[in-house]
Amino acid sequence: MKKEISLEIIEKWLKDSDWRVRSAAMNACNGKDVPLEIIEKWLKDSDWRVRSAAMNACKNNGIEIPVTRTIEPPEYVYKKCLCGIIVVATIPKNAHVRGSVNSKCRASEAIIVDICGDICGEKIGISMHDPKTMYEIGDHVIIDNYDFSDNECSTGYHFFCTKREAENY
Repeated sequence: MKKEISLEIIEKWLKDSDWRVRSAAMNACNGKDVPLEIIEKWLKDSDWRVRSAAMNACKNNGIEIPVTRTIEPPEYVYKKCLCGIIVVATIPKNAHVRGSVNSKCRASEAIIVDICGDICGEKIGISMHDPKTMYEIGDHVIIDNYDFSDNECSTGYHFFCTKREAENY
């Protein structure tokens, strides 16, 4: 028989220094009527596994996952594609973002606003890592299997915060 864990115990576990205890506390929230502010706080935890457990608690409790971001991206972000083409995008306010300034970042959504360069006269960006993925102005890219971890090379729309970083990639 599964033991019922009280909200008081869960809140105490959430303050523990060990990410495994905090993650277990978030997992114990599943199916409980837990105040949204408790879950929202742990969506910002320093450990991605705790954040992931908090997101699962949201899903399992029918709560929409609030936007989580490790950085606030600039108005325009840049992605290097084949043949040196740079795709310029905006990241919607409701998109999740992982990464940091001066490194590769990724988001759950992007809107393509410009293409710098062309291939045979066509303004199109072709992914350097997956030639089946192409970008055109106006595309709204949505990553259905977005990974909320801090792993740089994981699912998401990858970008740099400056054009120079993208060009040098």
